[in-house]
Amino acid sequence: MQVKSVIFDMDGTLLDTLDIISRTNNRVLESHGFPSHSIEKYKSFVGDGMRMLLRRALPEGTGDDVISALLPEVLDLYHEEGVGTIPPFPGIRKMLSELVRRGVKISILTNKEHKYALLNAETILGEFRFDAVLGERAGKPLKPAPDGIFEISEITKIPLSQTLYAGDMKADILTAKNAGVTSIGCLWGFGRKEDLAALGADVLISKPNELVEFVDGNRR
Repeated sequence: MQVKSVIFDMDGTLLDTLDIISRTNNRVLESHGFPSHSIEKYKSFVGDGMRMLLRRALPEGTGDDVISALLPEVLDLYHEEGVGTIPPFPGIRKMLSELVRRGVKISILTNKEHKYALLNAETILGEFRFDAVLGERAGKPLKPAPDGIFEISEITKIPLSQTLYAGDMKADILTAKNAGVTSIGCLWGFGRKEDLAALGADVLISKPNELVEFVDGNRR
């Protein structure tokens, strides 16, 4: 297998967004009289888009009308809080640079709303030219549906057999498996090692540079 394309999840894989996610959601929850949650608790909420995160953060049985009313508040606050302050995880910039230097195409597939995915990529990682950045879009299924990986493969012109998908959550491993690409479980993110291993992640890595090492080991 020669790796020519790596597709990344965003939150918990490239960017450490847990702090801003917890702060913005808690402020909206508290302003409407709902209980707030710890950062640790938010780790179990993330991975399936902001709407699902908010549903999990609200009391069980909260209606869709409430979720729809609060979601724009969360997203507006998320933007106002300063997207540019979100840090990439240590080693991410060096990893991306090394992949680009090797001629590997880099892309992002996330369940984050598409405009915010683009904003995050441009604001925080703007020095990199991603071949594709795909987030939640109307009429497009979210992960773990494999559609986004198929779409990126068409954009990059790289076959699935030469593509990796790297992420930190169960949905990411399932997405890779549903698409038939090699799955990379990133242990520095929000997911749990035992969950990623139980789902059969092809490779588990503890640091971003280990992904470069994996690519190098498969370039022959």
